[in-house]
Amino acid sequence: MKPLFERRGELFSPTEHCASPWGPVTIHGGASSGLLAWALEAQIPAGMQLARLTVDLYRPVPREPLGVAARVVREGRRLRLLEAMLYHDGREIGRASALALATAAVAIPEHARLDTQPPASMREALERPPVIGINAIANRVGREFSAGLHTLVPLKPVSLELGGGRGSTWVQLPVELIGGIPNSPLVRVATLADFSNGFAQLYLDAGTGFINADITLNLHRMPEGEWIGIDARTRAQPHGVAMAESELYDVRGLIGRVSQSNLTMATFSGKD
Repeated sequence: MKPLFERRGELFSPTEHCASPWGPVTIHGGASSGLLAWALEAQIPAGMQLARLTVDLYRPVPREPLGVAARVVREGRRLRLLEAMLYHDGREIGRASALALATAAVAIPEHARLDTQPPASMREALERPPVIGINAIANRVGREFSAGLHTLVPLKPVSLELGGGRGSTWVQLPVELIGGIPNSPLVRVATLADFSNGFAQLYLDAGTGFINADITLNLHRMPEGEWIGIDARTRAQPHGVAMAESELYDVRGLIGRVSQSNLTMATFSGKD
């Protein structure tokens, strides 16, 4: 199966698997986030872990060759501040900042220890066979999305009813982000984190939903295994601004959180 991007020299060409549910000529926010995370990860030394990633998408990212570059903003013994830029035709169209922290073996008091497994409902869902893509859920409410990353990913729903503002499911990234480069745990979770808004999508009417302009991912540890659990909720206000918030899980329990700043957007009809 094709990757999300094929590398051609210094540029990264999106394949059809990058397509967005918001329009036929743009790429999925998860693909952009994953590419930025990949560039940032190369700047994180051994003994440090990315603890926070914030992605700002200034404008829709086209399905055309893209450039990406990362740099160290501040280098310290216990933390490292990083940033990465996404380019199209030499123009910056997105940016990410990241904070990496030094790791150390510590003893956590028993009363403060996190659960070593996900909630029971999520454990039960993980044992079920997957469905492929969001259309398996969207069809229940009379919707169908054109092909893209959202129709490619396997899902193991816990409670997922599209458009209601809340959703919980396991999701997997079934292809490489960049052809020939295995997905790291960070790339996997950074790519899938953008699905939080999709799983908690809130439809205001038949033609209007909420699109996110950013992604902030906080991780207290890297995920283990291929499946990421996302328990997401959207909170919206009458002036058209909303926030999607999610808890992230792997097979061993909670790994972090995602928040996204959302604004209203006409949903794509599926026609070019």
